[in-house]
Amino acid sequence: EEKKEEDKPEDYLMYVGRALSKAERAREFREKHASTEQAAGRAAGVNLYIKNLDENTTDASLRELFEPFGGITSCIAMKDDKGTCKGFGFVC
Repeated sequence: EEKKEEDKPEDYLMYVGRALSKAERAREFREKHASTEQAAGRAAGVNLYIKNLDENTTDASLRELFEPFGGITSCIAMKDDKGTCKGFGFVC
């Protein structure tokens, strides 16, 4: 009897190693990502949630408020149906 391709068992690559403690996993993670953090800067690409905004806040006024702290990728003040600020926004 000939075996068809479908009848063959699938091959999987399996990694087996000892269990790491939380501290060991954290150290390994820091070592792995240390070079990327230093190259890109620690706060690059962070999306900030801003709350307690005035209802008259616009996207432009929020951008103007945060520009002195560095480059801004995007800036939005969340608005309701009437176009007034909901009291929170995001700056990236």
